[in-house]
Amino acid sequence: MPHSLLALVLTSTLGAAPAPDLTVRYEPPGSPRAELARKVLKESEALKTRIKLPKPVEVVARDCDKPSATWDGAERRITICYSLVGEVRRTLIGISQTEEADARATDRRVDGALTALFHHQLGRALGAMNGLPDSEARADQFAALTLASDAPKRVPAAAEARHLLASHAGLGRLSGQEESATFACLLYGADPARHARIAKGGWVPAARAPFCADEYKRVRSAIGAMAPVKAGT
Repeated sequence: MPHSLLALVLTSTLGAAPAPDLTVRYEPPGSPRAELARKVLKESEALKTRIKLPKPVEVVARDCDKPSATWDGAERRITICYSLVGEVRRTLIGISQTEEADARATDRRVDGALTALFHHQLGRALGAMNGLPDSEARADQFAALTLASDAPKRVPAAAEARHLLASHAGLGRLSGQEESATFACLLYGADPARHARIAKGGWVPAARAPFCADEYKRVRSAIGAMAPVKAGT
């Protein structure tokens, strides 16, 4: 029977394990650097979600020819490359060292970045499986909604990490200052009281912050109004 896109995005099941419709596989790494990236990604638990999916999706972490994270609609597969994980980690370590941030803050930022990275690809998957044209901007909207619903404790770290990485090229959707600000605004707007740290940290522009709750509501309403598809099609 038809399902609402909004219900799909915001309805979660209990438990910390991956949703039954999502399987995660870590392929053997081919180098010590890739082994470290695999360890970081697995320990971050960034690839876990309680979001219900209309169809099964496989998440594969693996070695790749170049740093990337991708969605393959034909195979219904999200691929996270160890090289991208490593690049994100090294970049954030460098930023943290410059700021003299401690190891705990660095780990939190890395976990936030990897969570944002995964939820963006999950957003692409949700859009594609509901018959919508592929759009990075829409995937970010889905990502903000799913992350705010699925892992609210990780929301500030995800916003901070994208803010810190926004000016660094070659990190996929984690790069881009305008994109980072919009993502942070939607996360903040989901619950301004709970996520006040996003505004206090300056990860969303001060002039924009008062309007983020309305921006979140508009995006949520727009996604909810999208034509549903029949489950299993």
